[in-house]
Amino acid sequence: MKKNLLFLLLLCIFSHAVAQEVLHRNVIKVTFLSFITGSTKITYERATFPHQSVEITGGIIGWGYDKFSVNPKGGLVRLAYKFILYSKYPAPLNGFYIKPELAFSHYHYNLIDDVNCNRALSSWITVMACPGYQWVKKWFVFDGFAGIGLGMGTKVDLRYHHGFIDRFKCVTLTFGMKVGVAFGGRNLSKKHVNLQSENQDNFN
Repeated sequence: MKKNLLFLLLLCIFSHAVAQEVLHRNVIKVTFLSFITGSTKITYERATFPHQSVEITGGIIGWGYDKFSVNPKGGLVRLAYKFILYSKYPAPLNGFYIKPELAFSHYHYNLIDDVNCNRALSSWITVMACPGYQWVKKWFVFDGFAGIGLGMGTKVDLRYHHGFIDRFKCVTLTFGMKVGVAFGGRNLSKKHVNLQSENQDNFN
């Protein structure tokens, strides 16, 4: 009798957990492609208002594979504000978006083809517009984006600033993919989630 009651209790708890959908408000992501170009970048994103979030990225230049053999040492920071344009799923961080982004990169590196291994400074700042798509499935997050903007700074042999490149004097380009985990938020029943999704479809 006690075993049956325990089984029923566990079954009720499991059914309740399955019927819940967690709408996460926080994400920690890494830019995994950055490892092969000589840097490590970690991003924190926080939902602020409905269909909006703020995103900050910090990076250490030199923590990664030195693809160009220039021994870069420095850091970078990126600050963005996301406007989620469309999402059929009612999660606050899921969907197509556009984000204005401010990026700053500062590092020293070895000059290319310099037998004396003299080092030079790269210091750039840029403002970019970046469309993208972020997919959130339970706790897993995938984020892909590209962007273009205007910037200024010191001339670099490779035109690469660990997060963006410069072209045509002041034009900057960026592209990236991030993976991460979502956490924090509140639980909603499936009925509530489906109702939100229907309301959003009717609104659109």
